[in-house]
Amino acid sequence: MFDFRLFWTEPVFNKSNKKIFVVYDHGEICRFRASSFLTKEPETLDWIDTFDSGDNFLDIGANIGIYSLYAATKGIQTTCVEPDALNFALLNLNIKKNRLGHLTKAFPVALNDTTGFFDLNLQKMQWGGALSSFNNQKDVFEKTFEPVHKQGCFGETLDNFTSSIGLNVNHIKIDVDGNENLILKNGTKTLQKEGLKSLLIELDEKRKDYESSIAIIEASGLKLVIKTHSEMFDNSKFSSLYNHIFRK
Repeated sequence: MFDFRLFWTEPVFNKSNKKIFVVYDHGEICRFRASSFLTKEPETLDWIDTFDSGDNFLDIGANIGIYSLYAATKGIQTTCVEPDALNFALLNLNIKKNRLGHLTKAFPVALNDTTGFFDLNLQKMQWGGALSSFNNQKDVFEKTFEPVHKQGCFGETLDNFTSSIGLNVNHIKIDVDGNENLILKNGTKTLQKEGLKSLLIELDEKRKDYESSIAIIEASGLKLVIKTHSEMFDNSKFSSLYNHIFRK
């Protein structure tokens, strides 16, 4: 039977109120990601706007592809990493729907500090959802949670991943809800490469591994240029999370 959800899409508009792409509407969170495109992470959009023609972008924790699609519409070659099964399916549907497959490729892998098959622990199972944790049951605030579902998933280090697919990346985004330090630990070779121009990473300044994450990044030759988040997070439980942008 035909899935009528393939007719339901939400438009995404740029600052000039021009539709630039669509995402499939598979529920409230998908609609929110489309409607909040300009307000949720304006710093991420401004950062992507600085990319040069011919650059390669690696989006780690791509979710349904909002920022990957935006980069691709600007002609940027984009590699997406998204381990959640529902999000990965929707990410690929969105890539195909917008005819951006020639610029965008998605991989269903969890980048972290080790290689192997482990559990991806989901706090919620929903289209466009977030806050999952790979090979541990700690949330972004380092509190233990009981997963509603455990998805089998393959994990790989950042260095092995970029080497295996021959990716010479110029810009990296890391947004993995608390697992950032694990990615950084075995990603230093990638961070130290001469071609890398910038890194955007979401970090919680209250986490125990916050200073360690900053130290790994700075030791790789990257310097912090801005730490910010949208005003919508100021009085929320996510008020201590900031997007950090580093450049060489």
